[in-house]
Amino acid sequence: MRESSTAPAAPAVSAPPGRLVRGAPFLLPYLVYVTHTLEELPGFAAWATTFFGPESTGTFAAYHIPLMLLVLLTSVQAIRTGQRAWIVLATAFQWQFGVNALFHLTTWIVLGDYSPGAVTAAVVSIPATAFFLCWVRREQRATGRELALALAIGTAIASLAIGFLFL
Repeated sequence: MRESSTAPAAPAVSAPPGRLVRGAPFLLPYLVYVTHTLEELPGFAAWATTFFGPESTGTFAAYHIPLMLLVLLTSVQAIRTGQRAWIVLATAFQWQFGVNALFHLTTWIVLGDYSPGAVTAAVVSIPATAFFLCWVRREQRATGRELALALAIGTAIASLAIGFLFL
């Protein structure tokens, strides 16, 4: 019998399986972001240019890629560590997607033109945000104060994202 010359793989640093399953809803902000961006990508730049300010699909993609990675990191860290700061930030990101959904739906109504991202806003972002907030409270992942902080941070993020359209 031959011995393998390959060293055994080092154990992966990860959350225990139970924590991963119990923390799976923390992946919602990332999954919502990716799904929503896939709807936005083909037409958002042209739509935003028409109604707000100049935007290109390349620029849109360039600033969304690092933001997606940040949201993914936040989701993974909230699951992996369970630390309150990561939980607050994940909650803030999810709340931001809920506020962003209201922006998409409102602009579609007010401007009378489909806002790329409005469909996922209505059928993904809003239900996911409601579920996420209920889950965070039910599972006692955040205190009332932490939840209020997350909502304030998420509202600020959404305001900055919307304000960016006017630059």
